[in-house]
Amino acid sequence: MSAQTGASDDPRGLSNGELERRYAALHREVFALYESAQGGAGADTTREGTDAAHRQAQARAQPLVEQARRLHQERVRRLRRRARRWWWATGAITVTGTALVLWLIARG
Repeated sequence: MSAQTGASDDPRGLSNGELERRYAALHREVFALYESAQGGAGADTTREGTDAAHRQAQARAQPLVEQARRLHQERVRRLRRRARRWWWATGAITVTGTALVLWLIARG
């Protein structure tokens, strides 16, 4: 489980690329756990066997899901911060452009 290495790291210290790679790796690992449980349950076709395989996969996936949730929260935080910066930049450009147009009109 390569995505678990360094899992205790604070996601704020990760680069955007590393954050995305770790999130994608955790995503793949969780799905692989559930897929292997489905494949393993194919051998045991009873409802109890299928349920037991699903519960086992869920228990193994839970820590990975929690890690992915923390990484996702950091991704959302960064995207919101970026959107806020773009919003402020757009406002500043709009105000500056409007002032420039008004100045040009007043000169003429």
